Order: sequence, then C-alpha cells, then structure tokens
Amino acid sequence: MDERTDERLCGKAVIEALAKRFPQLYVAPAEGAQEAHRLASGRGVVVEGASLDHFVSSDADELVVVQTPAGPVDVVCLANRDDFETFLQIVGHKSSPVPIARTVGAITYRGLADWGKVHAAYESYVARGGDDWPSEFGGLAREPGAFRTELVVISEGPYSNVPASETPYDEEDWLRISRGIRLHHECAHVVCRRLMPDDVLPVWDEVTADVTGLLCATGTYDAALAARFLGVTARGFEGGRLTEYLDDEQTVHIDAVAADLYGKLGEIERDLEGGGECAPFDYLLELKRNPLIDF
Repeated sequence: MDERTDERLCGKAVIEALAKRFPQLYVAPAEGAQEAHRLASGRGVVVEGASLDHFVSSDADELVVVQTPAGPVDVVCLANRDDFETFLQIVGHKSSPVPIARTVGAITYRGLADWGKVHAAYESYVARGGDDWPSEFGGLAREPGAFRTELVVISEGPYSNVPASETPYDEEDWLRISRGIRLHHECAHVVCRRLMPDDVLPVWDEVTADVTGLLCATGTYDAALAARFLGVTARGFEGGRLTEYLDDEQTVHIDAVAADLYGKLGEIERDLEGGGECAPFDYLLELKRNPLIDF
C-alpha cells in the first residue's frame, strides 16, 4: 500500500483534539443553539463551562492523517453511531437536532474554519516578535483556503450494509476491514476532487473508490465482493448502491447497466492479477485517466 497514517489519536482524545480545532463541537445539538454555533465556528468563541458530554466516545474512535498523492487527508472514525450523528448535526447542520438518515455512513466536509491553524499561526507570529496580530491575521485570512481544512468523517458498521455472512470474513474481521474500506474509499474521492476536479463520472468514481478501499484494506481486489456492494450481477441488478448513482434514463435500463458494470469489475480484477504489486492510489489515478465506462 502507498498510503501511510503518520499521525493517529484514539479514544476520547479524538473529540477533545478536534474540539480545539473546531470549537463548535462544544455546542450540543438543540433548538436555539445556532447563535452559539455561529460564534464558535466563525469566531472561535466558546461559552465558559462548555463541555463535550454530548459525545459518548469509544476506545475504537480514531483520528488519522492519511498521506496521499494529493496531500494529507484528515479522517475521523467514530465507532458509536450516536456520536457520528451528533457530529454531523453539529458540523453539517449548525447544531440543529435534525435526523440523520441511517444510510449515511460517511461524509466529507470542505473548507471548515480550523481554529487550530489560527492558534498555531498566532503562536508563530508572537514567537517571531510580532505585535499586531489583528493586522497579521487579516492579511493571512485573505489568502485562498487560509485556515481551512478538509475533514472526512466515517462511521462504524458493515461496508455497504453487506453482512459478514456474504463475505469471505468473520464478523470481527469484516468490521475491521469495513472501516478500512470506508476510510480509503472516502480518501479516494478526496484525491480525485483535488487532482481531477472536473473529471466526474458518478458510477465510475464509486467503482474506483471501492477498488482503492479494497486494495488498502485487504491487499487485493475481490470483484465478486465489489459487485455485491453495488448489487450488480451478470444477469442484472439485484439490490445495492448502484441506484444511488444513476440518472432516470439509466435507471430504466438498470439490468443492462448492471450486467455491463459487472463485466468491467472482472476486467479490473484480471488486470490487477496480472500486474504484480500495485500502489492503490496510483492505480486509482490510472483508472480515472482510462475509464472503462463513461457514466
């Protein structure tokens, strides 16, 4: 594998570390909490006595930095489903207690104000003898992307809601592998958006992200398992994620689309079997440059 997780935090320290960067995490989802959220996310202001008690936390929580060809990607893994939904309510919905669909298992936030970067810049400025931080901050903040972070958040559970009984793995191994697939699947999307922002093929993007996830998590590509994720067979569609990425016209012909896609997954498997060692993200970019389908 060509990815590395050079930095890692586990357990309760995950939310505590993130709250120093994204202080809105102190604002529990509630009706009327939006002003407190605005002050925390936009100005770094947190009310005295605020806590993180609305997060349960788990020893299995992780915050990792994955090194990719497109730069580092921050990934948060939250083992408790309630924590995952609370996080999404706070960060994605300004601390509004909106319901989060059970089908949502991962999300990427772009352009989050990162107060950890602000504090680091302030400390560096003061250490260099600076004495006019407001002016310094104003100048730095005008730079594109200044003090902003991209953050991937993933939940626990069987990947694509496929039970262990339908995979080559037992329950414990499948949960561990599912986390690895989901983590690297989302990182694959980040890499493609950063390096190929205008190259979007919804179904192919999902196929290639699954390739990356499987290669990173298992060291191999299992076309039969990838087909199960999408619900495609040689006969047609049998229920899976494929419907999430098709337009209305493609959905009318879903069995033909599924059968064609099933064949392409086999081509990828055969290509990898004959190619020796493969760096997952390099292969991702190769597949993106030379797609086997055009949708």
